[in-house]
Amino acid sequence: MDCGKISEDILNALRQGGADMGECVVSAGETTEIYYESGKISMVRTVLNQKAAVKSIKEQKKGTFATNALTENTASEAAAAALAASEQAPADPAEGVAEYTENRIFARGSRTPDRDRLYTLLRDFLDTVARDYPKISFDSVSIGHSYGEMTYRNTNGVEMRESDGYNTFSTMFMAREGEKTSSFNYFGFVFNDLDTPLLERGMARTLLAETEQQIAPQPIEGKFEGDLIITPACLMDFLETAAGNFLSDGAMIEGTSIWKDSLNRQVASELLTWRSMPESPELVATDRVSGDGYAAKDMTILEKGILKNFCLSRYGAAKTGRERSANTQSCYVVDPGETTLAEMIASISNGLLLNRISGGAPASNGDVSAVAKNSFLIRDGKIAGAVTETMLSGNIAAMLKQITAISKERISDGASILPWIKTTGVTISGK
Repeated sequence: MDCGKISEDILNALRQGGADMGECVVSAGETTEIYYESGKISMVRTVLNQKAAVKSIKEQKKGTFATNALTENTASEAAAAALAASEQAPADPAEGVAEYTENRIFARGSRTPDRDRLYTLLRDFLDTVARDYPKISFDSVSIGHSYGEMTYRNTNGVEMRESDGYNTFSTMFMAREGEKTSSFNYFGFVFNDLDTPLLERGMARTLLAETEQQIAPQPIEGKFEGDLIITPACLMDFLETAAGNFLSDGAMIEGTSIWKDSLNRQVASELLTWRSMPESPELVATDRVSGDGYAAKDMTILEKGILKNFCLSRYGAAKTGRERSANTQSCYVVDPGETTLAEMIASISNGLLLNRISGGAPASNGDVSAVAKNSFLIRDGKIAGAVTETMLSGNIAAMLKQITAISKERISDGASILPWIKTTGVTISGK
């Protein structure tokens, strides 16, 4: 499929239909997957996907349309649908499309998978886990390769193209011992290097070993205010929530962000430097073109706890009167600290090692109440055992302010590079 030709046809159809401005994103991809379930390779498949998303603006009224059924009539039908939708929309002066600066082409990774090598990596992983972690029982394991290409084009003459290929791995599992089982756990990562064993990537060994220790978790008695060590497996949830609640278009436009007036002010511990780095060669899965037609660039969000940038799209910037951000995606990288994980654990008299949380969406101010999953009690500087039926209550913005240590160690899953973070003042309660 020629994404460039289809996008050009869509823009021509928008102009002919009377649009003042318009843009479209046309993408196509191929994903190869090898599945292991119920003790055997259960499926090998290749999935093709394609999509066209169109935006029309006429008299400051926006209309959108998206389809994954691309035919010879896609351009005219998609343009007509977007134009029709704009007729029913309210006028919004903030609507527009990316201005022309420099057209770019980004390409990286392989287009085709090395199926034999992926299969070998999977078999080696399963055999090694069976030997080193005999209590682990897999619900599912998937390894594969993803390739995609995309063209963004608009009526200002912007044309941005991107193609990317990389390998993927994910698994869900539990531990069994007789009739006892742990709760489910999971991990995944993306990668290009085909030499490193899967078990030596990310937090694979740590999470498998910890899951074997979670077969007989114990509830915490009572309630106390303690410390948390948030692991890399869980830290992304906290950062994404902070970005959504305090930095994003929605929070800034609606005025609910508690950081809306805090640019260049201290909002978190000076230990925390948090970046978004789509240009990093250390990351594999990054979008180099933003959804609204700009080349995504590296950006510091917090520098030593000082808010340096929001995460605003072209529309969010126009709506709030602020600058558009260098990017609005994740690709999060947190700078390492000066404390080892072992030292962090030894410093806690009463707290939790937090691997996963389950609960509803936090309030707009960051208040959160959730259940700790796959987590461990820390008592008198030592891991005291796996916990169950344990609730956490606190505020994400306060937790970021109350960071007291960041680990020297960091973990990369190919899409982020994150350390362990210690924070304090969280309410931990059991039965």
